[in-house]
Amino acid sequence: MKYVIDNNVFSNIFRNFSPDVFPDIWVPLSQGMKEGKFISVDEVYREMVSVWGNKDESGVWLKEHKKYFLKPSNEEGYHICEIYKNKKFREGIKEKSLRNGTPEADAMVVAKAKVVNGIVVTAEGEKENSEKIPNIASTFGVAYMNRDNFYKLLRNIYDGRKEYEGVSICTKLLTPITLESYLEDK
Repeated sequence: MKYVIDNNVFSNIFRNFSPDVFPDIWVPLSQGMKEGKFISVDEVYREMVSVWGNKDESGVWLKEHKKYFLKPSNEEGYHICEIYKNKKFREGIKEKSLRNGTPEADAMVVAKAKVVNGIVVTAEGEKENSEKIPNIASTFGVAYMNRDNFYKLLRNIYDGRKEYEGVSICTKLLTPITLESYLEDK
């Protein structure tokens, strides 16, 4: 299973979890990226570099993992176009980003997960009628999980347990299911 990680999850880790104190987050995250299990998109990298690129530890980590932030394929481009045909999802693009040419990765994250048959990992909240990732994902048949469930997954890996133990995801907005049952249906 591949997990496609949004900027807000990486940023929260950078902001709140020192690598020295939380190896149970950092070690499986780095290892999973090197194995291709945890990926993201180049737009997330661009968003992160603009904030974290000049910070010592974070900037170094980003540069060491840059190749795991992937460019979109043609198939992903098709899905990105389909996402933006929806007026509500176009509202998620900030006017400031359009004016400044700064990255907006939400549609790209969902499109990547759709193409690789993965699960989106995001800290964006679930709210009906929103333009956020959970709404995009559920509309386009992509599973997603919140940040806390991702941390559980990382700790499970670090502790040598089954990665899905106690972890929930959603395939429909506001409707959690166990990751274990999701994987059994695959």
